[in-house]
Amino acid sequence: MNMRPGSTLILLGLMCLTACSTPSIEQEPAEEFAAEGLYKVTGTGFETAYIVPNANLPGYGEIQFEPFTSTNVDVTQTTVTGTNRRDWQMTPERQENLKQAWVNATNHAFRNYPREEGAGQQLRIEAELVRISPGRSMTTSPGSIGSSVSANREVVNVSVEFRLFDAKSKQLLALVRDRQTIGSQQWTRAAGVDMANLLNSWAALLHTRVSGR
Repeated sequence: MNMRPGSTLILLGLMCLTACSTPSIEQEPAEEFAAEGLYKVTGTGFETAYIVPNANLPGYGEIQFEPFTSTNVDVTQTTVTGTNRRDWQMTPERQENLKQAWVNATNHAFRNYPREEGAGQQLRIEAELVRISPGRSMTTSPGSIGSSVSANREVVNVSVEFRLFDAKSKQLLALVRDRQTIGSQQWTRAAGVDMANLLNSWAALLHTRVSGR
């Protein structure tokens, strides 16, 4: 199979971001990140992901996690009963809960780091909560034979962004965006157990894509 120059290096980087899934890469750098040389990829398990050629993420033996950031989160209009945008804004309690939940999630998911292979190579990961969208979700469940029942469920769409840097050169190696949904009550409880579980799942998926295992 003929491959254009640099394709092999790009795919090596993709394998660590996509693990066992089949990577698909656009032919040109993503317009949004042309200056950084990031290519959009699919099959990562995240909503969107971008990576640079030569990003040998499994080659890093240490991971440095920055504190989870939620200061500048965008809160959209809400259709959740009895609430307004003010009810969904970040509070010091929510921010601290999220920071600690992220520390717990990454400590567990990346417990095999640091490791001997890749010693001296450090990857820095930033995580940011970028948007909260409270609203309603239509759910459908089986009813009687041949029928189904639909209902509105009050939810919060939670959007995050992860940025992966080479700690020494400060080069941006990869950027990941994802959006997931949790029950609205979990957010009003200052980021409850559903949010903690969501952070756990993000950390676990990051570990798989970074370590290639």
